[in-house]
Amino acid sequence: MKITHIELIPIYSTREMGRTCPSDSEKAISYHLIVRLHTEADITGLGEMSDVNFDLTPETVNGLAARLSPLLVGHNPFDLTTIQVALEQQEWEHQVLAGIDIALHDAIGKALDVPAYQLFGGRYRERIPFAYPLAPCQIEADVEANLQRIDKLQDQGHPTIRYYFGANLILDERFLSELRKRWGNKVEINALDASGRFDVETAIDVIHRFTPFKPNLVESPVKGRQNAPVENFIAVKQAVDVPISEHCSEAHVAVRLARHEAVDVFNLGVGYSGMTACQKTFGLAELFEIKTLLGSTVELSIGTAARAHIAAAMPNIDFPCYPAGPLVYYEQVVKERVRYDEGHIIVPEGPGLGVELDEERLAAQRLW
Repeated sequence: MKITHIELIPIYSTREMGRTCPSDSEKAISYHLIVRLHTEADITGLGEMSDVNFDLTPETVNGLAARLSPLLVGHNPFDLTTIQVALEQQEWEHQVLAGIDIALHDAIGKALDVPAYQLFGGRYRERIPFAYPLAPCQIEADVEANLQRIDKLQDQGHPTIRYYFGANLILDERFLSELRKRWGNKVEINALDASGRFDVETAIDVIHRFTPFKPNLVESPVKGRQNAPVENFIAVKQAVDVPISEHCSEAHVAVRLARHEAVDVFNLGVGYSGMTACQKTFGLAELFEIKTLLGSTVELSIGTAARAHIAAAMPNIDFPCYPAGPLVYYEQVVKERVRYDEGHIIVPEGPGLGVELDEERLAAQRLW
């Protein structure tokens, strides 16, 4: 089963949150590349480069396809390691490796007629605890806008949130205070994500200030994020009582933080280098006895399905995960979205990723 050609389809999707802040009536737009790996066996592997940060002009997309084709065409998707090694010898934009790796695993799963989670050791869980990500409050109106989102999530059976804070600490405090006043502990704050906003001293002060709101963890507390000196993480970790988390985009980042016991939790993601690399970092976390959660770039259902299959097979997931794209985006390009139920992501069944493109929806979302 050899790959005959690669197809990259640029699309847009509209987020339910505002473009500039939670209360903005103009909705945010994200851009994605849908990947189709065609094979001579009439099996097509689906992938997704999610919420990409590079321009999806014809020149850029066609140039990317031209770079990828010699590394893929003529190869069997089952020659996964050979393909991955060749891809890793070049520099790529964020999400490119992930999109290709997802498509390769989808093709392999379809060829074997098994769900993708079987390629990673089998299904350990059918449902993945879920936390909905909320954007930071920046203006007064954002407080009520985010509270209304929580009200809606409660009605949908999703009690857990992830909140990006630090843009305006006064509004953050007002929002979280009102959250606790209205719902008490019925709303679980899985993470307060500082997005690398603070120096060490400020991070410690801010975490002490927000600990009474009972977050499960605080993520990316210091400037530089995963590339910050380990001494900065250690200083914060030793000074506070709440667990500290950081994104681990690559195995070498995870090893550096783990060796120095710099963080308590790894935020691991498929979106960095793909499903195989993500499995490796889960293994590293297990070896170093570091807790984990599965992160997100806000994907459509193809990318969300890939993350669900990884999470289904990993035994060491300790906190709710936040792939939320099928709830966040108004439009989708598959026949059936990844489902959510009572605070959980439901792992799709069927061969490969278990999702199927809807050609009419895909055509409606195409950029060109």
